[in-house]
Amino acid sequence: MIKKLFFGLVLIIFILSACAPTQDETEEPTQEPSGAFELFLVASPQMSGADLDNYDLDELPLAEEPILSTEDIVNYLWDEHMINVSEEAYKKLLAIFSQGIPMSGVPFVIVSNDVRIYAGAFWSPASSLPFDGVMIRQPFDPAGAPLIISLGYPTSEFFTGEDPRSDQRLKQALQEAGLIQ
Repeated sequence: MIKKLFFGLVLIIFILSACAPTQDETEEPTQEPSGAFELFLVASPQMSGADLDNYDLDELPLAEEPILSTEDIVNYLWDEHMINVSEEAYKKLLAIFSQGIPMSGVPFVIVSNDVRIYAGAFWSPASSLPFDGVMIRQPFDPAGAPLIISLGYPTSEFFTGEDPRSDQRLKQALQEAGLIQ
């Protein structure tokens, strides 16, 4: 009887200690700030590039991990908004878009130091749909090629509004990371 009582008491203490918060759980989590540049896909498979106008930037659901980050960038030519990425990063993009891009685009959001800067869409060069937004043409060159963040599709004449690509917060973060050319 004493053994059962002792065993029950030990079991209760074990259960209660497992449920009690640890020191780490009661403290605020410390999250490192994100990098100077992160490109997240929008985490809504049914959303197209054309749908971006229907959402505020802060309302767009983002994928858990960026598909491009500061570490993937070799350099960023600011005046042309051209990004040279590492060979590994380019291969990752090729794999992501190996099945092609829908004609209405794949939306993304550029984030810098945990701040959403602007949205755009990866766009297929085969698309017959015009796009009034920021776009990156589908990467498909197996040898690698710079990613050019452009306005409008098929030409910049299809873009209206203000150019969000020249946001000074992004520029400063890229400069501090030593990536602007």
